[in-house]
Amino acid sequence: MRLVCVGKLANAGLKGLAEDYRQRVERMCDFEIVEVKDALDKDGAARLAKEAERIRAAAQPLSECALWDEKGEALDSPGFSKLIAKLEDNAAKRFTMIIGSSHGVADSLKADIPRKLQLSRFTFTHEWARVLALEQIYRARCIQKNMPYHH
Repeated sequence: MRLVCVGKLANAGLKGLAEDYRQRVERMCDFEIVEVKDALDKDGAARLAKEAERIRAAAQPLSECALWDEKGEALDSPGFSKLIAKLEDNAAKRFTMIIGSSHGVADSLKADIPRKLQLSRFTFTHEWARVLALEQIYRARCIQKNMPYHH
């Protein structure tokens, strides 16, 4: 499994939480976080286009990706656990989840990613989204392994 994220974590507290959950997930499965550089263009469309190129390069094949998106499919934790198990079983390479930048992702990229998942109905910064996604990935693995983390 792979998590592709735009930008680095700047908040030290969130960086520590993300690192903790990354280590937990890595103990349970083959897992990688790929950070792609965020674009600095002042023009929003140009910024999203550059980031989309970087995401495409890091997340191939897009057919085996899911985008964390505010309008995506809403699942509970057991449902997410079942979904990632199914997607990993069907993936020819690695199943990849994508978190865009604070500005989202380009519509053209969004259209090319077959599955969108909603992290919450609330809006979060992309840094919080990364921590929450990592926690849910860890929780999903615990559910799969019948570990007591999820009650």
